[in-house]
Amino acid sequence: MKKEHLRAIKQYLLVIILTIGAILAGLVAAGQGDKIKKLLGVILIGLIGLFAGLSAVDLSDDLADIGPDITEESGDNLYYVIEVIDGDTIKIDGNMKVRLIGIDAPEGNECYYEEAKDELTRLVQGKYVRLEKDIDSVDGLGRLLRYVYLPGEDLTENDIFVNEHLLRRGYAQTLSFPPNKRYNMLFVKAREQALIQRKGLWSDECDYLSEFEQEHALTREINEPPSDPNCLIKGNISSRGAGKLRLLINSTVSP
Repeated sequence: MKKEHLRAIKQYLLVIILTIGAILAGLVAAGQGDKIKKLLGVILIGLIGLFAGLSAVDLSDDLADIGPDITEESGDNLYYVIEVIDGDTIKIDGNMKVRLIGIDAPEGNECYYEEAKDELTRLVQGKYVRLEKDIDSVDGLGRLLRYVYLPGEDLTENDIFVNEHLLRRGYAQTLSFPPNKRYNMLFVKAREQALIQRKGLWSDECDYLSEFEQEHALTREINEPPSDPNCLIKGNISSRGAGKLRLLINSTVSP
């Protein structure tokens, strides 16, 4: 029911309640019509109950429109996923978009786009997720930057770290979000596992990288030099047109 209709019904009910109340008060004052007074009293109580119920529905709709305040979310808060936009972006209650930190799933015209979106949909669509913030809270498009977790169904089942899951299964590649780098090493290892096993977008189905590049660990970074000054950098342009890929050769990475 639309809010306008709901509030119109409430207004009519209020007029009827006040009218019956006035009639009942007049009968009580005159000491007449005991049967009518009882009947009007029952009707009045029912109408008041109906009015209260409609008011509760109206209030809940208003609260839903406000949406959750997740500027300072704690690890215990859960948020309902109302839509999966693509393989690395979801929408939660309040129509707020959440961009998963550290991953980059294929875009709409790229190989494995549908598979990545379908997997994220399978994981979180219509479910409650836990969000974790790093340093920067939003990106330039106003989307929340978060790590996303799907809680286990019971105490014996571990949470699913959605960002890492998508990388490990080959549904996305790594994408650095400086200064949000809390799980960069974990993400690189997950991506390397998918690359070695030729999963998802690293498979021959997509021809995502050249055969030479598929045999090495790759990291795409944004405006950030390699952490190891002794490593050599070989630059390549992705066939997807998504930006420059940098191959780190002879680089020693500490855990």
